[in-house]
Amino acid sequence: MVTSGSLKAIGLAKLLADAESRGFTGSLTLKGKTGLAGITLKDGHVVDVQEPRIRSRLGRYLVTKNLITEKELQAALNTQKQSGKGKFLGEILVDQAVLDRKTLDSSMRNVVEDSLVHLLGWEEGLYRVEPLDVVVGDPVEIAPIPELLSRTAQLASAVEEEWIISEILPDGGELENGVRGEILAAVRRVSQKLRELKPQEIVLMVEDEALMREMFKDKLESFGFDVDAVESPQKAIEKLSDYDLEGKLPIVLADLIMPTISGKGIFGGLELLEEIQKTHSHVPVIVNTAYPDPTIRRRALFLGATYYINKPERKDITPDKLENQLNLFIEEVALCIQNVIQRHEIYFEREQQNILREELLSQLIQSREELQKVGELVQRDTGDIRFLRETSDKMVHNKSLAKMAETIVQFAGDEMDRSAIFLIRREKVAGFFGHDRRSDQDDFGDRIRGLNFTLEDSPAIQEAVISRDGVVKRNPGDALGSALLEVFGDSPPEHSVILPLLVQNMVVAVLYCDVVAGGTPPRELDSLEILLNLASMSLEIQQQHAIIQRLRQSS
Repeated sequence: MVTSGSLKAIGLAKLLADAESRGFTGSLTLKGKTGLAGITLKDGHVVDVQEPRIRSRLGRYLVTKNLITEKELQAALNTQKQSGKGKFLGEILVDQAVLDRKTLDSSMRNVVEDSLVHLLGWEEGLYRVEPLDVVVGDPVEIAPIPELLSRTAQLASAVEEEWIISEILPDGGELENGVRGEILAAVRRVSQKLRELKPQEIVLMVEDEALMREMFKDKLESFGFDVDAVESPQKAIEKLSDYDLEGKLPIVLADLIMPTISGKGIFGGLELLEEIQKTHSHVPVIVNTAYPDPTIRRRALFLGATYYINKPERKDITPDKLENQLNLFIEEVALCIQNVIQRHEIYFEREQQNILREELLSQLIQSREELQKVGELVQRDTGDIRFLRETSDKMVHNKSLAKMAETIVQFAGDEMDRSAIFLIRREKVAGFFGHDRRSDQDDFGDRIRGLNFTLEDSPAIQEAVISRDGVVKRNPGDALGSALLEVFGDSPPEHSVILPLLVQNMVVAVLYCDVVAGGTPPRELDSLEILLNLASMSLEIQQQHAIIQRLRQSS
């Protein structure tokens, strides 16, 4: 006898245990959100397993494990095709002496166990048990079901991740562990958000007969569906509006023959179907009836009915036969509902893949931009180090302050818009050298050389001289002093940096740099400080040489 039911209510582990206790021979078909799966049993023991996401069927498993070559697999498959007798691939490989019996049995066990572990993770869906007189093949010795259950979560997660990588990045090739981990982390994060947004399916049954309504509701709930039951098209329309607010996705199961909304007709199911097409066209509708008119059937399908199912006629039939027919009717309804849910899942899965691809693409673009920025920083820092190495010897041995100032300003100009060297003598500030990288003209340098003012006139420079430390300001404004601001004209600085140049612990000059509005704020100032320290060292060496020279002359 063929039986069917809800996986959610009984579970695959219980079905397999029952089959073993009864010595069942036949097929166990599962219908889940991801497709169909089949388990063949003989005397209660598993012979073969077929699943929708096939990862390692026997031939592919043997090649992956380097037990046979691709060429040997293709030769065996060709033999299997030519024989036309349905001979098992494993037996052909053994006959051809490509594989020994022990290795075949072990491989079959691994393949079947792997598939079973995956299917034991199915918590929702339908099952159908159908006895068979003959099953070809021998049972596979597998681990006990409790042991397989303990592996389900871990392996199912790994399979899901493997499937995600192959679906989202089909051309991704081999991924490094770090990259793979980041992709999977992003996928899990986005998938969790999408699952939270996924609407919950609910069956809305519309049946005017109270007895049939309660009986059908109970039987459908035994298949694991969430069911609401109402008695009229008007109530159904009100429920649909409620579902919109609750974020639920209804599947309508409507009787064809029931009072219309106006109460003047008998085809209330057709009227409801037409109304749903106007206001909730995305909602699938399954029409059921014992009314045999083919014209009405075609009209229902024309109006958008997803399925049209014949309900058993209750006249002139024994109670036992009626119950059997009603059970078959409910099973057919359950299969139709599961088909609709599966389509929803496929659409959702496709949309999920699209969103995941967009999210991953966005993250990859962002990562590339970040890597490019890091590369630019590394390149710039490398250039800084190379420049410092090439100029350090010159700075130490250079006796020209003008050359030192030019070198320092040139280096600062790689990042700053304007740079200038000011000489400090007692309380006086004098412009010495300047450059504006935004302009090819030398008028900025000329204006800097024409500057003479006191420290008090520029609080920012005065702060650097007194503290003998760098001063960094944003929108410094009047702190720079009127003389500098006049030189800047209509381009006041947005970020400014002032670094002192010390000789014998006294500030003899300052480096001024700035960035105007819209520019990039200055980064670490280590390189500039190194250059200033080299300049200080060079000036101190010159000072010591001058002292030694005077002493020699005086002696």
